[in-house]
Amino acid sequence: MYLKELNLDLPYIVDDENIESIMKKQKCEYNEATKLDYALNWKWKRRSFSLETRCITAMYERLLGKYKTKDCWKVLIDCVENITDERIVNDSGVCSVPIQFSLNDFSGKNELEKKKATLRLLMEGIEKLALRNNLDIDPFREIALQIEELDYVNEWTWKKDVKSPNKEYNARVICHHNVDSMDIFLSILQRDGTQVHLEKVISEQPDEFAYAEHLGELTWVSDFEVALINKTGTEKYSATLNN
Repeated sequence: MYLKELNLDLPYIVDDENIESIMKKQKCEYNEATKLDYALNWKWKRRSFSLETRCITAMYERLLGKYKTKDCWKVLIDCVENITDERIVNDSGVCSVPIQFSLNDFSGKNELEKKKATLRLLMEGIEKLALRNNLDIDPFREIALQIEELDYVNEWTWKKDVKSPNKEYNARVICHHNVDSMDIFLSILQRDGTQVHLEKVISEQPDEFAYAEHLGELTWVSDFEVALINKTGTEKYSATLNN
């Protein structure tokens, strides 16, 4: 089994006062009030936290590559204000690790500070898991060090370069995975590798399920125009080299 995913999560915490208030206002039972409370007061927090931390967790996954484990394909760091149960739970290969965390503190940080906080939380969870499962922590620390050396910049090239019809240029898709967005650029380079044009063509939510649909095919429309076509072939984003 290979470790494929690492994520931070914000588990739902039941607020009894909110539940009681909802039960009175909506005249409903406890279970229904809990569902309403989650939908109104927690779901968006959880989603926002997942999006803002995905930049670093995705970068960590990419740099780690294939890492063989005995029984864990995903590590889920449960970020909670108060840890009531220290146990690490393995549910069908998903290892959930509780870590103490303040959402208010995290929300008040700037982009770089959020990236650093994400990496700290991720490593704290991984170290707890490594200690319990007797894993070698060194490979994980090496990845954290790489991220620090790269200044927490998650930038990567999608697929291979595509040569222009006249053989004079190469085009590539460059992805910048930020805290608040995934910015996708079209880059045009001369044959010697010198970049002569860089244009941001898409800004999407920083989540694979949101931006992956844009990454369908990179093709040259002419000797000087390159286009990124989405997976369904319904949208085209192009960049043109002034000649």
